Amino acid sequence: MGVIVGTAGHIDHGKSQLVKYLTGSDPDRLKEEKERGITIELGYVFMPTPDGGLISFIDVPGHESFIRQMVAGTATVDCFLLVVAADEGIMPQTREHLDILRLLGVENGIVALTKCDLVDDEMQELVESEIEEYFEDSVFSGTPVYRVSSMTGTGMEEIRKAIISLAEETGQRQTGDRFRLDIDRVFVLEGFGTIIAGTAISGIVSIGDELELQPGCGKYRVRSMSVNANKGVKTGVAGDRIALNLVGLHKDDVQRGSCVAEPGYLRVKGSLDTTLTLLETAKPLKKYQRVRLHTGTAEVMARAVPVEADFISPGTAGYVHFQLETPVVALPGDKYVVRNYSPVITIGGGRILEAGTRKVRKKYAPERTTHLIALESGDIESLLEEKLEHSGIEGITLKDAEKSTSLAADDILNTLLEMEKKGRVELVNEGSAHHAVRKIQFDKACERLVSGFVRHHEKNPVSPGLQLTEPFRILKEYPRWFSKAVVNRLVESGELERREAWLALTSHHREIPSVHSEAVDGVIARVETGENMGLSLADCQNSALVKALVERGMLYELTGDVLVTSERAEALIGKVKERFGESGFSLGELRDFLDVSRKVALKWADFFDSRGWTIRKGDKRFCKQF
Repeated sequence: MGVIVGTAGHIDHGKSQLVKYLTGSDPDRLKEEKERGITIELGYVFMPTPDGGLISFIDVPGHESFIRQMVAGTATVDCFLLVVAADEGIMPQTREHLDILRLLGVENGIVALTKCDLVDDEMQELVESEIEEYFEDSVFSGTPVYRVSSMTGTGMEEIRKAIISLAEETGQRQTGDRFRLDIDRVFVLEGFGTIIAGTAISGIVSIGDELELQPGCGKYRVRSMSVNANKGVKTGVAGDRIALNLVGLHKDDVQRGSCVAEPGYLRVKGSLDTTLTLLETAKPLKKYQRVRLHTGTAEVMARAVPVEADFISPGTAGYVHFQLETPVVALPGDKYVVRNYSPVITIGGGRILEAGTRKVRKKYAPERTTHLIALESGDIESLLEEKLEHSGIEGITLKDAEKSTSLAADDILNTLLEMEKKGRVELVNEGSAHHAVRKIQFDKACERLVSGFVRHHEKNPVSPGLQLTEPFRILKEYPRWFSKAVVNRLVESGELERREAWLALTSHHREIPSVHSEAVDGVIARVETGENMGLSLADCQNSALVKALVERGMLYELTGDVLVTSERAEALIGKVKERFGESGFSLGELRDFLDVSRKVALKWADFFDSRGWTIRKGDKRFCKQF
């Protein structure tokens, strides 16, 4: 079924015994747990359902000394099974566990009133009323209570059905498109090596996949896996309890709090910007207060820095920046819990809005707050507007925006499309990458490029235009994708057009204007005086006009800045072909035929080769058929 149920409750209220009765498996696996009769580490067991599915249980410790284990287990559950003993009622760890569940957003669950065989109906009624009263006006209001006894079996079938209904109501979590698993258990299995286990937060994993371990950045291939205690399984999905055997992974390389994911997905960050709700029972959270931060299955020390004021009052919420003493894997949208450094008690928690953020500066606090409000509210348009503003001409990509926010790629893309319709954004697709830049910046670049063409046409009216690479020089400070998009947009709009190897304004004449005919004829006549020897570029007075005629193909340029007319060059290759036919010619033969020096003959030979009119084979050249 892919649903994880986490237990919660005070020590010795019967969590493990209840789960053992329901599943037939003891979640306490350690020798010390057996000897002391208490849960110390997280336990994992599974309950089959009538339709062939499987519900996973994470059994957490109830003792206050093992709250860190409890938080690590609860961080990945979908719903809760709160256990309250009928002979004791709500106790300190009951309250703290409920605080942690609420702070982590685990609000759907049921209550098992255990040890009902030890008290009479009146006492059971009293404790049930206490629970209902405690839940009143909270997110847990209306949570059903089931009276059970693991010793006599009373109520066990009813609560089993309730758990199955709870799992069906909760539903399997969305797979998502990228695999991530927060590790809560590491052990060595003889004959297999190091095994890591945890709950798949998102995505799909299969045998043979390459995964990246963070922190550490090591990449490992999945050799084998078990899913929800089933061995020989080839694929696991979000919501499954998965144990992975990774090729080459050593036990010293990994610990609880580490994560494995699709390579490139996760990043280790040393600072976080968050929303934080401070419990009413906590003391005010002051600036630079040292706390214990739990996110995923990790626990690190951190300094808390309220963004809007010098402290956050009990029972209120605010934005808090955390400077972590040890970096952790964190993504926007991840939940977290904060516990006091000493005494070690839960004081609050919330949601990560952004990871890897700069330190809080008082003068920039209003701007920072506006940014965080947009992140928290899911005001995608304002958030993207801000990112576009800061990104300048570099713009943003859909992938980067998805990575730096908790937003889905489809939501980001749809918002950008709406912003494009409003004329605020220019969207550019380059292969699989989606770029976005502010429309005002894109229009400015278009105007700049058009101005460049106007200047060129005014200065060189005979030139057919600019070479295809010239726009990238004019827009040299812009990213390549940006410049390409500008050219494409101007061509699509009809302002620019491609003319073979040139780009020109559509309004620019294709033919040489009559006003320049006399100057053009003069240059052609001047070059023709050089006959087969050609004419040096230095002997021509109007170099700009000469360049334009070369661009138009009316003049050809031999090596060494020697010019010849296209008419002479084309007539000459015809005569060479007629003279030498298929037998080819050597450089000396070409020299004699043209009645020029060997140096000039070599210029012609190289020119013929460069035009593709001849092909060189050894010491001879052969005219190609054309």
